[in-house]
Amino acid sequence: MQPVEGKRIAALIGDGFEESELTDTRRALEEAGCIVTIVGVDDKSKQKIRGKRGLDDGISVKAEELVADVTADDFDALLIPGGQSPDHIRTNKEVQRFVREFDTVKKPMFIICHGPQILISANVVRGRQLTGFAAIADDIRNAGGLYRDQPVVIDGNWVTSRNPDDIPQFNRAMLEKLAAAQPVVPPAPAQVP
Repeated sequence: MQPVEGKRIAALIGDGFEESELTDTRRALEEAGCIVTIVGVDDKSKQKIRGKRGLDDGISVKAEELVADVTADDFDALLIPGGQSPDHIRTNKEVQRFVREFDTVKKPMFIICHGPQILISANVVRGRQLTGFAAIADDIRNAGGLYRDQPVVIDGNWVTSRNPDDIPQFNRAMLEKLAAAQPVVPPAPAQVP
């Protein structure tokens, strides 16, 4: 496995993110040497993004960047934790743009639990194999995705997982995908005759 030290990961979240799906995955990435940046959706998120631990209140974090101010070029991979967060931010046009940018250039995307709701709203699910929280299986199918009830599903640049119980396998798959990812080389500028 190639080293992942210094790889930059955007963690895209809003209020109601599932605490373990951010903290446990972030810890695994940072222990491997990655730099994880919390990306929020609005100015309020720079003050506080509230997490959940199941049905209970969880930790809060602050956004370090706003989605409108960043692009996929700023990061090596994208992490989308689940919980209620994906449903809260899925209709945001900047969120959709950001996700489509990662998918277009085939950078690794790590999506767990309800995270596929954002992929659905970004219109990138059709024809892809993925998993997610059981309650959104019909949503995935209705968007043209091929739902798989497995701890981890890898399809191209995507690594998806079902729920917090799958985090150990999800973390391994994330690090393997990140290590294997080829750097995306931007096209050379056109030569002026």
